[in-house]
Amino acid sequence: MPEYGGKIINFTCDDFNVVRPIPLDKINLDKVYKGGSFALVPFSNRLKNAEFYFEDIFYKINANAFPHSIHGHGNYVSWDVIKKTNSCAVIKYEHNSNAFGWPWNYQAKQSFSLKDLECTIDLTVKNKSNINMPFGFGIHPFFNFDDEIVLKFKAEREWIGPPEDFPIKTKLVKNNFNINDGNKLWKLEKTVCYENFEGDVQISWVNKNKKIKINADKIFNHLIVHVPKGGKYFCIEPVSHPTDSFNLIDKKIENIKNQFLKPNESFTGSIKIVVN
Repeated sequence: MPEYGGKIINFTCDDFNVVRPIPLDKINLDKVYKGGSFALVPFSNRLKNAEFYFEDIFYKINANAFPHSIHGHGNYVSWDVIKKTNSCAVIKYEHNSNAFGWPWNYQAKQSFSLKDLECTIDLTVKNKSNINMPFGFGIHPFFNFDDEIVLKFKAEREWIGPPEDFPIKTKLVKNNFNINDGNKLWKLEKTVCYENFEGDVQISWVNKNKKIKINADKIFNHLIVHVPKGGKYFCIEPVSHPTDSFNLIDKKIENIKNQFLKPNESFTGSIKIVVN
């Protein structure tokens, strides 16, 4: 729904809700419902104290999770429809400098296409400013935690501590969701950001005998796995950088690579959700 943060509000295959549906009576930009899926642009997760250095310049942006900033802008704005057919849709968001305190102009575009049992999401960010712009992106889908969940994916390391604590060190993966055998998803309140994620995730609802696969381009080399208090849903988020990435880069922590767009430069990443 473009006017509601550019979100997917429902994705159903036969009688199976692939993402946790957003009830139509909950659609309100001012009251975010934990469901559907939305784009993370121009950064994912948190920026500590809503501030960072980029190319030796200090920036202070709006705090929407005081005192921090979270999830960029796309979730909080209305998008424009560029194209719509029975099997595809393209929407865009034009960001004017200083909205949300972000001093760059940029364009974000989402392209959704359906084919058989596949949904492909192409996410593009273009820098429309005359100076370099830091950026990151990804998607934030919500899934129903109404069954025993088994995950399978491959990642090399995980950040020590939850995103809320702004971790600054990694370790070899402890929660091993081996791509071959998988493991049960924890049921306690917990969030882990995985480093060097290899792009493929399989999610199984064991007793329902339902399964999906997420295939992400190489730029989405981090994976956030989130279970909230109460565990009614869980989130599996392929993203291009870890929590507080811009500050990690500035402080040269864990060799996190700088991601930025030159003036008029754009980058597109593709994520595919396949229902088995």
